[in-house]
Amino acid sequence: MKITCIFCGEEKESSLEHVIPEAIGNNSFTTNIVCTDCNSALGATIDDKFVNSFPIEMKREMLGLKGYKGNIPQVLRCGKDSNGNTIILDKDSGPKYIPKVTEKDNSFSVMANSKKEVAKIIKKKLKRKQVPKEIGKALKKIENTEVEESRPKINFRYNYNVSNFKLEFLKIAFEYMNIYYGDTYRQDPIENRLKNILNQFKSGNIADYSKYVIDVPSKLSTPVMNALKRSKQNIHIILPVIGPNNRLFISILLFNGEFSYSVLVSNHGDAYPSILGKRRSILISK
Repeated sequence: MKITCIFCGEEKESSLEHVIPEAIGNNSFTTNIVCTDCNSALGATIDDKFVNSFPIEMKREMLGLKGYKGNIPQVLRCGKDSNGNTIILDKDSGPKYIPKVTEKDNSFSVMANSKKEVAKIIKKKLKRKQVPKEIGKALKKIENTEVEESRPKINFRYNYNVSNFKLEFLKIAFEYMNIYYGDTYRQDPIENRLKNILNQFKSGNIADYSKYVIDVPSKLSTPVMNALKRSKQNIHIILPVIGPNNRLFISILLFNGEFSYSVLVSNHGDAYPSILGKRRSILISK
């Protein structure tokens, strides 16, 4: 189906766009007003960075939410011990060291998870050095070596870009407004600014959007979060709010408000009749 894309403004083939990413449990709130090209580009530059950020991956793993490839994230999967050696945590087999070979002069030492693994590494190493006669001696030495077991303390370190994180909320608010008030909203000066910002990021550039994305006021978020705790459901909420000076904000509370921001979408709230009644609640589903 041909549509006029809300991002590039061109008449192109439509695609199914999840307003809130499908990878965080949204299977119901979708639109077809985004073209295939923009959907793909925005997914790569905005959505993927958000759903694969550290705090969101933590929630996805906790709730069992699969990504685009059908996998549930494993956040604590790679760490280091006190000596800087890398340890991989496997859900099935448990923690394992990444084998490490240290060379000095004409000798080398191997750190691995078992004698069998050490033997395999040494065989390969000696063959490359073209000294196959030494393999038998090395294997015998391995067999007589005492195995040292340890329970290392594993250190994990993760970073995420807050700027990329907030950008997802701006994208959600922009799509929400175009779904409900497309023709009217396209005449709004802020619509054009938000679209330009998103298109900049879509093209791999950056733009300042700090004045459009703000924290949700506690007087709004606290009652909503308390109500959600009582309901014992996992929900995403999109909540329109008319603020001071007739400014219209779209407040987005993801995972029962655990992650939330308000996005300024217009300085003319009265141009959007009945918008306060267009609250969306999306039940998080696997």
